[in-house]
Amino acid sequence: MLRATFRRAWKDEFLVRPPEIEPPRDSAPRDRFLTKTEAKKLLDACETPHVRTFMAFAIYTGARKGSILALTWDRMHWQTGLIDFQEPRRTLTGKRRAIVPMTKALQKEMEETFKLSNGDYVVHWHGKPISNGLRWSFNKACERAGLTWRPTPHHLKHSVASWFAMDKVPIDQAADWLATDPDMLRRVYRKFDLSYLRSIADDFEL
Repeated sequence: MLRATFRRAWKDEFLVRPPEIEPPRDSAPRDRFLTKTEAKKLLDACETPHVRTFMAFAIYTGARKGSILALTWDRMHWQTGLIDFQEPRRTLTGKRRAIVPMTKALQKEMEETFKLSNGDYVVHWHGKPISNGLRWSFNKACERAGLTWRPTPHHLKHSVASWFAMDKVPIDQAADWLATDPDMLRRVYRKFDLSYLRSIADDFEL
């Protein structure tokens, strides 16, 4: 964004030439992720319906926080079993949003949640959307779950990607599910699924 700003200023003749800006280098992918056991504890530790609903979506779909908080009931397609995270009239950005099938566990959770809902938004507080995140509630749930570290909502997306890798879900399928670039996912997969290199190791001799 800074480079684009300087380039715009240069084109508008406010600068003789745009300065050279070295972009930050890529960091190593996150190593820490929740195990499925930890995720189950975290879900069970949610004391209020809106926090449990958010946590269920994050754990069972791997969707980003913004996608979950913006989800409305009209995009929960019960007959086809699909969840459409694509927000109408939202400008498309690099952070894509997916259409994913409901898992059986999530569908059961949402059927009960729908009975008690009193608004358009799936995750809501007294019928109103939650726009400022769930940081405090999320942290308290982590404490009650007895987690020895403090994950963030994004760690849940990373955890789902890690589970897919360990379950040997093909990268293209995982990328479509998580609305994430396959090259980015490949860095996660390489930590968990090295089976494609096993044959080289088995045949390697001096």
